[in-house]
Amino acid sequence: MLAWSDTAGKMLPVHLMAHDLLLQAVKAAAYYAALLVLVRAAGKRMAGQTTTFDLLVLITLGVVIQTAALEAGTANAIVFVITVFALHRGVAAACARSRFVRTVVRGRPRPLVHDGKIIEDALTSEGITRAELLAGLRKLGFARAEDVKLAVLEETGHISAVARDA
Repeated sequence: MLAWSDTAGKMLPVHLMAHDLLLQAVKAAAYYAALLVLVRAAGKRMAGQTTTFDLLVLITLGVVIQTAALEAGTANAIVFVITVFALHRGVAAACARSRFVRTVVRGRPRPLVHDGKIIEDALTSEGITRAELLAGLRKLGFARAEDVKLAVLEETGHISAVARDA
């Protein structure tokens, strides 16, 4: 039995087309895994406190990986999109149900300011400059780090803060 395959524009046996589509699904899964690794390697800053340049770099890397993973053809594109979407929904559901999975995928919240004092080691390991921290605190209505009891870089990449008692 033959089926149309738009990858090469010729008729292929169904089992070969199914094999090609399964291979595309495996490549899409590898693409998604590579994106997860890239985002984790980039740190929480990439998620919430991103600069325009950070965003361009991440998009460019994603496009390069996607170009290597996506075979030509409409059927391959559909399989690719469905696979990545399904994996993303699955990972999101697993993160909602499991603290361990959430920590592996997103990381843990990290204190950046405690009792008005900036935790320099935390800034360094999270790749955040003092100026970026202070800008994030100003967005939250704090003029100085000394006004903050606790500021945390959340797993989403956003900074949250609690005021010190007056």
